Amino acid sequence: MNAIDTIYSLDVVKDLPDDELYHRLFESWNLTNGKIEVWGELELIPHRNLAKLFQIKTLSENREISYPLNVRSNIESGVYVQLGYANTLLNGQPKAWIKCELELSSPIERERHNNPFVLLVKKGTAQRLISMPHLNKNDILEGEVESFITEAVHDFHLAMVSKKITEEQNSIELEFQQNISNLTDELNNTEVKRDHAKSTLDNLTLDGTNLEVRKTQLESDIQNQKDELENLNHQYTKVELEMAKKIEKLKSYITEKALFLKDFEFIDEDDFDSFIFNVEKKENFEHTISFEEVLEGDYYKAVSYIQAYLKEQHILYPRHIIENYLTLIRSNDLVILAGDSGSGKTNLVQSFAKAVGGVSKIIPVKPNWTSSEDLLGYYNPLEKKYLSTSFLDALIEAQQHPDIPYFICLDEMNLARVEYYFADFLSKLETRDTKPEIQLYSDDESAHVLSELKAIVSIITDAKAKYSKEGIVDFVKLMQDEEVNLEMKRAFGFSDKDSLIKYHGDIRRMLSGIISTPSTITVPANVRIIGAINIDETTHYLSPKILDRAHIMKFKSPLLTDWGEIFAEIESYDFEDVSKPLHFNIDALGIRQSYPKFDREDSFVELFIRLNKEFFSPLGVEFGMRTIRQGLNYLELYKELNDSEDYAINNFMLHKVFPKFNFDGNKQSGNYNKLELLEKVLLPRIEAIVPANESLADEFSSVAALKEIITNAKANDGIVNYWS
Repeated sequence: MNAIDTIYSLDVVKDLPDDELYHRLFESWNLTNGKIEVWGELELIPHRNLAKLFQIKTLSENREISYPLNVRSNIESGVYVQLGYANTLLNGQPKAWIKCELELSSPIERERHNNPFVLLVKKGTAQRLISMPHLNKNDILEGEVESFITEAVHDFHLAMVSKKITEEQNSIELEFQQNISNLTDELNNTEVKRDHAKSTLDNLTLDGTNLEVRKTQLESDIQNQKDELENLNHQYTKVELEMAKKIEKLKSYITEKALFLKDFEFIDEDDFDSFIFNVEKKENFEHTISFEEVLEGDYYKAVSYIQAYLKEQHILYPRHIIENYLTLIRSNDLVILAGDSGSGKTNLVQSFAKAVGGVSKIIPVKPNWTSSEDLLGYYNPLEKKYLSTSFLDALIEAQQHPDIPYFICLDEMNLARVEYYFADFLSKLETRDTKPEIQLYSDDESAHVLSELKAIVSIITDAKAKYSKEGIVDFVKLMQDEEVNLEMKRAFGFSDKDSLIKYHGDIRRMLSGIISTPSTITVPANVRIIGAINIDETTHYLSPKILDRAHIMKFKSPLLTDWGEIFAEIESYDFEDVSKPLHFNIDALGIRQSYPKFDREDSFVELFIRLNKEFFSPLGVEFGMRTIRQGLNYLELYKELNDSEDYAINNFMLHKVFPKFNFDGNKQSGNYNKLELLEKVLLPRIEAIVPANESLADEFSSVAALKEIITNAKANDGIVNYWS
């Protein structure tokens, strides 16, 4: 029975104060104690990350209630419960019966639903119901003074069950009669089936004969293949032995030449070892937890573990940040962390690297960087040596440890113009189907050094042989022997004023340079590039070229974070020990591969084609096919951590759309100026596209971000700027 006696029109109640609205609800629902006390079933809605109360009835009369207003979504569609509070009540279960008190939602929420009576569960008033009420109307819930299930309700449900049983019995009897009829028909056709079976048996006998012939043929084919395989194995063993001999001979030759270079001090011990020993670096992961084995490759569990691990290190991040950051890391795109100083940008890079057993390299950007040479270094033709940088050294170090993830962060990336020093490198990173390769200097330079070294070795060898001085095995003795010294000067064309020692030092330095810094380097698969930026009067804005290729992840002050909610999240996880970092195989942290294809029938593609046509293009915001394909890639990766597509689209808006908002909102665009188009048309559209914004904190919400952009623009003479 519905408890509403009076249905009001919206015009009558929309401007009433809260006291009067409560009065109308009390009157409509026959409530006399000044409170809206109800009971119902609390349910978590995982795919929307929401919690609602359903099947709502009053405590006083156990009556179903509805809003006293004709609305699209009445109280039967659920009353919202704050997510953190709901998780505490549910204690890990998807549903629970509770009793609680309801209160009016915020004015904004009621206005959004066009319903001044919209209610939510009042925090602190809910109590879980341990068991359902008993069948006897005289029985009551343990610890309570009221029965929530009346005899009428019991009789109703009993009648429904009886009806269901009767229907099931009728159905079973009907099915039984049908089966009897079917068996009778089948019995009548027994003779036909027997004849058919005899015919089938005859055919099978014939097939069996054919199978025997085929079996004999297959056995012969298998034997022939075995013989061929044995012959191939024999040939392979022979080739393998020949190759082993050639490799041993090559190693012997390299050892001989390397020993010569070491004895005459052209290379040091480390360089000698790199020539002689094929040392494969074996990393020790015993102090880590395996993502693949312990967490079974589950990225949702990985986020939980990382968040719990960081908490043990006294580092707190909301789950949303770790989900988002891990997804961006796996995308193999450039990630730019934006926010005020002290908001936790570089700390996220360092702490996340530690949590996954990786290495973080923080590279400070200087304001005077103007070209790629400032980032990667350059070849000095006078010294015949490559002058490296901290960034290049980090790439080379990562190359030497391919099983360890390296997170290279360009700190204060926009102190210099990013498009000046980083654009060439960013273009290389756009290569998705192969590893990006960077040419540091011409191969001719290294070839020239090696050619000169070859000539020196030949001259030393010839001088030793000419004067029978094979006992000379180091450079000092070579210089002390007058005959050999003179012969070398003659061969080099040096005068007495020229110094062989200085020339030897030059060659040693040049050789060390090409050994330590090769002419080309491939960006290793275990490297992720991250930028950290502040936006103030001392920095530069990011150009459209950079924004088009990067993902922007904006940070607010950690003092605004709900730390209690973080602790509640972590307490819900079931980990016995989170003291060790989590080890990912490098491929598990993301494979560099082509973006998903541009499929016009895909719902995400269709959505952003419409948004571009209706909003982004009229606003003068660049939005192309590459951006949509990046979004498809992000969605595919994000769903392995969180199945909410609303959240993924919300994050994509913040990463790729809003950072491009930088224009004069006073300019006209169709029937609106651009600022009005944002506020009156785009904002309601985003609210409809991403309804899960209601469950997100403002710092992670695209709706809240757009509202802030609009508010700032109004205070800035209509100038729209995401970064202001």
